[in-house]
Amino acid sequence: MKKAFTLIELMISVLLLSLIVTFLYQSVAQLQTSNLQFLEKTNRLQKREALVKLLYNDFINASSVQWFDKKDKSDAMIIQTSNSFHNMSQPFVLYKVYKDENSLKRIESPIEKIDFVNNIFKYNELINEVTLFKVYENKGHYLVYLKAKGIEDIYLDILPPSFLSEKKSKSAGSPPPSGGGDDNTTQGTN
Repeated sequence: MKKAFTLIELMISVLLLSLIVTFLYQSVAQLQTSNLQFLEKTNRLQKREALVKLLYNDFINASSVQWFDKKDKSDAMIIQTSNSFHNMSQPFVLYKVYKDENSLKRIESPIEKIDFVNNIFKYNELINEVTLFKVYENKGHYLVYLKAKGIEDIYLDILPPSFLSEKKSKSAGSPPPSGGGDDNTTQGTN
C-alpha cells in the first residue's frame, strides 16, 4: 500500500506555513519602522553637529564679533571670520532668525553692511522652526543657545582668541541689517 498525505495533514501544514509567513512579515515590518526611526534620528544628529561645527568655526576664526540683543527670543550677530562657504576673504557673517519663516540663516558678505539692494551677499538656510536664538558674553566666553524643533537644544560655550574678549555687544538700539534674502538661491557678486 502506498503511503500518502491525507487532506487533513496538508491543511495543517498550509496553516502552519501561513502562520510562519505572517510572523515573518510582522518582524520585517517592525524592522523597517525601526530603521526609519533610526535614520531620522541620525539625520537630526548630523544636522545638529554640522550646525555646531559651523558656529564653532565661525567663532574660533573670528576677528570681530557683534551681537544685537533684541530682547525677544532671537538675537542677531555679525562675525568677521576667515571661515567662508563662498570663497570670500574675511567675510562678514550675519546670523539672524527670520520671523516669517522661523529659520536661522547665515548670510555672508564681503562688506560689513550687507547690501540687499545690490545683492552683494550669499546665504545658507541653516535650520527651520527656530524657537530661540540667544548669544551671551561673559568674561571672554561666548554662549550661543539655540532651540529648534526636531533637534536637541544647542548650548555652545566658546572661548575665542583673546582679542575677542575685549569686544562688547551693541545695544538693542542698533538693529542689524534687515531686508530681503528670502530667495534661497545663491546670489551676489564676489
